[in-house]
Formats: sequence, structure tokens, C-alpha cells
Amino acid sequence: MRTLLVILTFVFNSMALAASTACENAEKSLREMNSEIFGEKSAHIDMTAKVKQAMDLAKNCKVNLRTLGVPETIYTDALENNRRDEIIRRKFILALYATSGKIDAQLESFKKYMAGTKDINPDKTEKFLSEIKARSDQAFAAESKSCTAIDLRKKTGPVRNQGTDGWCYAFTVANMVSWKTGKEISAAGVAFGYTDNGYHDLYRMIGMTQDQITNQGFTTAAFRASKSRGFCLESELPSEGFNGINTNVPLAFLDKLGKKAVGGKISEDEFIKVAKTMFPNLSKEQFSEILKKSSKSTYFNKLVRKSCEHRVSAEGMDMSFFSNFDSEKFGKQIEKHLEQGTPVEIGYNADFFAYPYSPSGNAYHSSLLVGRRMNATTGQCEYLLKNTYGTSWKPESTEFESADGYAWVPKSRMIEATRNASYVK
Repeated sequence: MRTLLVILTFVFNSMALAASTACENAEKSLREMNSEIFGEKSAHIDMTAKVKQAMDLAKNCKVNLRTLGVPETIYTDALENNRRDEIIRRKFILALYATSGKIDAQLESFKKYMAGTKDINPDKTEKFLSEIKARSDQAFAAESKSCTAIDLRKKTGPVRNQGTDGWCYAFTVANMVSWKTGKEISAAGVAFGYTDNGYHDLYRMIGMTQDQITNQGFTTAAFRASKSRGFCLESELPSEGFNGINTNVPLAFLDKLGKKAVGGKISEDEFIKVAKTMFPNLSKEQFSEILKKSSKSTYFNKLVRKSCEHRVSAEGMDMSFFSNFDSEKFGKQIEKHLEQGTPVEIGYNADFFAYPYSPSGNAYHSSLLVGRRMNATTGQCEYLLKNTYGTSWKPESTEFESADGYAWVPKSRMIEATRNASYVK
């Protein structure tokens, strides 16, 4: 009995000490929680659990919220705002999914959520659910006939990995041209060709590195820039990982090293040893000749041009672009090309992978749509998205079925998140 009392005393003392320590840092913890509760994520996800955690901390530690510069009602107001926002988000997703198939899972989730909260207008909610269910049934009947299976994975080559480079535009162009020509096109060649001009030479002259200059771009502009001189083969200009240049930003590292070699600050051999990983087909003599005849702003593109000796002609090839002004018409355009066996590049907001209830955001990204199916489990028509982050990539949200660098995304969600699309013809 004495032993038990000693143990209980120890436990209670430990709990009291932990509570005391927590309360010592209560104000700091609440400030951190507030940054999350009222930060950018709050527009996308339900913060109710975090708000209740903050309420408990403030109550148990008797924190005067006014000392934090916030009103005493901050958390009760936040709970109400979160409840209202979450209902809006859930209604949005219900209405969206109702345009491309069944909504059974979303409907069940919504009803469960509403059962645990107050509904100030249950009649209006019931009417909404009745209308959305009828719309969903109608969409499912139509999609069951039109959403036939399409799979272009084998025709668009392997999943590639852009790593830390903002080359999504270049990889999607390379994938589309690879599909069109049957040859593996270099995404690095597309990115470099896009900026191989006097305009970008000025940026190089003021000290910008090659990775900074090529870190963003538009697919159609990149396609046309590469088309004028022909597309480079992946075998002549590797695009992924630079074959072992082991830094977080390998291209910046290589570019800075090259500028030192041009300026005579390091030996040519020191630069060539590293540059060989990206330009495997150039000889020591070719490296040396280019370094001697180039400036810091021109040497890199000269290395690229020399490496890409066997360019693939794009004669007769073109790239067309269309925007999402009307979601229904936009979806029909996408499906027309997929049904013709043509992969479709999309420029979209990738935030919806992380925040399943909101497709709006600023994470602009480019990927390929390479398939379509009717999901027998969910009853939703889905598009197959091919990303460029390697075969281990998966969306942050488990809402989307994914494997090997691909993800199946409900048609309505993909169209909602997409701003424009393009294809090679």
C-alpha cells in the first residue's frame, strides 16, 4: 500500500509539474496557436479542434486574453466562424462532385458533421441536399455512358522527377513531344532553349544563375522556343538530378562553378569534372574551347548547344492553348483530346492536393492528363494525372487514389482547379 501511495504521489507531482510548465509557456503557446488558427490554412481546413485546444489552455492556465491583445470572445467567435466556414466548404464540395457522378461518401460525411453541430436552418439544408442528390443522380447516369476508360501512360514515357527545379512546364512539354515523336526529349533542353536569347543574357550579366532564370515558364512559349532549333534528346542532355551533382540546387552550383572557370578563378579541370555529369557527351577539348571563347553570361548555353547535336525536328508540329472560361465546355475539350489519344497539359493550382476542400490557391503547376475512368467504388468520373516528382510522389490528401507518380482525380475537382490547358498536334 505504501508503495502504491509513493507511485501515485510521484504521478500526481509529475502531472502538476507538467501542468505548471505548460502554464509557464501558456501565452507563448497561445500566440503560436493563434497564428495557425487565423492563418492561411484556416481558409482551407476546419480549425475547430485547434480552437478547442486553445480554449482549454487559456481556461486551465487562467490566461487573461486581453494581455495577448485579443478579445475574450476570440475563441467562441472562432468556433462559430469555423462551423460556418466548414459548412460552406462541405456544401461546395458536394455541389462540385455532383457534376461528375455520385456523392454518397461526401453526403454521408456532411450529414454526420451536421448532426454534431447546430443547424440554424434545417429546412434550407434539407432542400439543398435533396436538390444536390438529384443533380448527382443525373450526372452519374450521364457519366456512366460517356466516361469510358482511357489510359495513355505507356505512350507518354516514364514518370520523371523535376526535383528542386521549377521545370514543370519543361517536363510536360518534353513528355508531350516525346509522345508525338516516339523519342525521349530532354526537359533540360526545353528549359534552356526557352531562355537561350539576348533578353535572358542580360539577367545572366547581372548575376542571376541559370536555375533562377529557368525556374518558371509557360508551356506554349517554351515549346515554340525549342521548336525553332529542334528538341534535344535526353541521352545528350540529362534532365533529372544532373547525374549526381550532390547539392540542393545542383544547377546553381554548376553555373557558379562555370563562371569561376570562365573568370580563371578555378581550373578548367575542376569545372569539367563536375560538368561532365550534366554534359556527358562533351570531350575535355570541347569544354576547354567553349570556356575560352565565352563570357560568364553565354558559356552555359554554348555548352547546351554543343551537347545537343542530334536535335529532333518539330516540323509540322504545333501546340494549342485553351482556357477555362466555362467548366462544362472546358471539360468537353479535354475529353475530346483524350478520346483521340492525345495527352493534355494542364496549368492548375496544386494546393488542392493538400487542402481537399478548396481548389483555389496560388501553387501554379503544370502536369499531364493521360487517362480517364469511371471509379466503380465512388461513382465518380476521374482523370489520371501524371506528375513530375518521381514514382514515389503521392498527393498530400488521401482523398485521391495514387501510385507510381500518378493520381486519379475526380473530373469536377480537376476542372475546377485548372486555369488553362494545351496539347501538341
